Amino acid sequence: MKKQLFKLLIFTLFFTSSAYANEKFPFFPSHINTESGQPTTPDNFEEPIICSGCHSDIYNQWKGSMHSSAFVDPIFSALWKIGAKETDGLTNNLCGGCHTGVGVLSNDLTFKDNEFHTSDIGKEGVHCDLCHTVTRSSFADTFSYEPANASLVFSPGDVKRGPYKDSESPHHETAYSELHTKSEFCANCHQVFHPLNNFHIERTYDEWKYSIYAQKGIQCQDCHMMPLKKAIETARTLTKPVNPGKPCIMGPERENMFTHEFVGANFTVTALLGHEKHAGIAVGRLQSAAKLDITAKSGFKPGELANLSVKVTNVGAGHNLPTSLTEVRQMWLDIKVTDAKGNILFTSGDMDKAGNIKEGSIIFNANAVDKDGHHTIKPWEIVRFEYNKTIPPKGSAIENFALLIPADVTGDLDIKAVLKYRSYPQSVANFLLGDKAPTLPIVNMTEKSIKVKIK
Repeated sequence: MKKQLFKLLIFTLFFTSSAYANEKFPFFPSHINTESGQPTTPDNFEEPIICSGCHSDIYNQWKGSMHSSAFVDPIFSALWKIGAKETDGLTNNLCGGCHTGVGVLSNDLTFKDNEFHTSDIGKEGVHCDLCHTVTRSSFADTFSYEPANASLVFSPGDVKRGPYKDSESPHHETAYSELHTKSEFCANCHQVFHPLNNFHIERTYDEWKYSIYAQKGIQCQDCHMMPLKKAIETARTLTKPVNPGKPCIMGPERENMFTHEFVGANFTVTALLGHEKHAGIAVGRLQSAAKLDITAKSGFKPGELANLSVKVTNVGAGHNLPTSLTEVRQMWLDIKVTDAKGNILFTSGDMDKAGNIKEGSIIFNANAVDKDGHHTIKPWEIVRFEYNKTIPPKGSAIENFALLIPADVTGDLDIKAVLKYRSYPQSVANFLLGDKAPTLPIVNMTEKSIKVKIK
């Protein structure tokens, strides 16, 4: 207990004092570091195109992924720029640690003329040599109790680390890394806490860690580094995938080859950047993640109040639905009840002309607020979630609806429920991208229809 209190005291002093910017890594609330503790240089990392010479399939899978687009993602970039100005640069490295690890590690990430600048390889985002020069997670050495905020240690150079114990290469040295096969590797960036108030803004790793997926040994890599069909099967059945293949054109056939699209639910940015293959995989993943069930009485009576319920079950995600920055995600129910003539008797989940989901709709996400209790989408302002309505792995949510059946209705009623998803509200895209904001696409994740007889 004393040790925990001491760490908390040091954490508070560190992040609230003038030492917030230290000599080695200015404005450095990110935990990213090198083994030497000193900045490195961009030329210590190899360009991804060099890796493609021997790992062509893996390179082509990675190119166009959200990892390869981490620095140029227009939605992220717009919000990052606002953060740089509103916090006087304190969010530069906090966000940069995961979105341009080389830029932060080499201490050449700068913000000037409303643009972030770094080396060419820093602009490659999360690339081959960045991940494969990770030696360990440093969260135990930091002020974090779990991997978070880029708590990774790097040793850039000739040794490349990965999941195979017998790898050999004519171009570089190799080393086996158990960390690269575990969810803890991914957790270092897919778990984000506020460095001042310690509020977990993104906790995808925690959602997995305390789920049946973790209990069954299903790692992030088993779903997010597998072909779509095998990923879906793994997520739904909780069985380890097998994906034979050759990670290296000169290497042996492997019993299990990890693909590198790293696709989750982000079909929006991948499509905006022209990466249709990755966008398509994301849509496929979304459409396999949930199922709907509708329960209603066997018959509704004209002139009376009727009740129905819709059950949403997370059947195919090893973390909550939705996850990651849930304050801007939108997963919602679109419910329609129509009579035999096509008249709409009840609706929920409609959108207005501006692209906003109408008030009173059932939306699965979180509402983030600042210190004054006002809604915010700016991560640096978040102090808590006013509510967090997400569905855990293999869990479900039941939503109840009531409708008045017209006295003159005849014939069967059609009840249709559609679970919809978009990465951000249209208002957020408009705020961040201004006149350049596109109309954000919406994916129908799954749907269910039933007929109910009128007594």
